[in-house]
Amino acid sequence: RASMLAGLVQGWQAFTSYRWLWAIVVQFGLVNGVCSGTLSVLGPVVADRHLGGAGSWGAITAASSLGAVLGASAMARYRPRRLLLVGSLAVALLALPLFALAMTRDVPLIAVAGLAAGVGIEVFEVNWSVALQEQVPLDMLSRVSSYDALGSNVLRPAGTALAGPVAAALGIAVTLAGGGVVVLASVLVILCVPEVRELRRKAMLAGRGDVAARPAGQP
Repeated sequence: RASMLAGLVQGWQAFTSYRWLWAIVVQFGLVNGVCSGTLSVLGPVVADRHLGGAGSWGAITAASSLGAVLGASAMARYRPRRLLLVGSLAVALLALPLFALAMTRDVPLIAVAGLAAGVGIEVFEVNWSVALQEQVPLDMLSRVSSYDALGSNVLRPAGTALAGPVAAALGIAVTLAGGGVVVLASVLVILCVPEVRELRRKAMLAGRGDVAARPAGQP
């Protein structure tokens, strides 16, 4: 029976052995921090001041939830070969509501942007979950998932705390648009990682008989 400390060390070693995994976790640590500050803090402020209040913000967030349902439904039918490539491209849609909130006061247009973002995050989540299940050994999966959750959410408190001061210094619109630029930049950077672009779904490789020859985590 391994000690808790030994389990943490083993989990960290497994986590850092997959470049595609830790690279995307670092990306989402930044993306989640940005989105927590911009959408969660500044979005309601914009709605209160310019969009008619809570009703408008409720419609925008409901559209985002509907988008998540649509994205999950699409992934039930569409199974891309390069699952992380497709998932990472979908992350770019998260920038749309940030740009929309910064540039327009048209609630339906912002809601459409929120719908697209909901689709994007769910497309990513499904493909990400499949990648973890297929590539990480079962005895390491829970430990690796714990580091995934920690790294992906570590900057949320900072993003929430800094949103107000940054917006006070730069302006709400500039802060929102800047958040959108950060999201898009993170997508461009993550697509420079070969393992992210090339990682393939094992179920689709099985028909070619080359799964057994490929070590876990390799495209």
